[in-house]
Amino acid sequence: MDATEIAAVSTAVVLLTQYVKWAGLPDTRGPLVVLGLSLLGVALWGYSVGTFERTKVFGYFAGWLVVSASAAGVFGFTRSSPAAVTLAKAPPAGGAGSDPVEKP
Repeated sequence: MDATEIAAVSTAVVLLTQYVKWAGLPDTRGPLVVLGLSLLGVALWGYSVGTFERTKVFGYFAGWLVVSASAAGVFGFTRSSPAAVTLAKAPPAGGAGSDPVEKP
């Protein structure tokens, strides 16, 4: 997949993600649905161009990653799993780089 194709698939998947979101999908199911819709979009694109060759597999994988990242941002992955955000902790004190100001 080249950049133009990834942009086209991303646009379609982002719009589909918005429709599913507006239909009332619970935020907790969002991440799985977004990953599935991204896979569906890339698979449909691959089917439409008809190039399922071994040399193209990584392009499909990279395209799926970019498409799913775009759709995830629109759906709001951070909002859909607030526990993961609140569990983030500050780095430990006393480690390398813990003193932000060098002393003379």
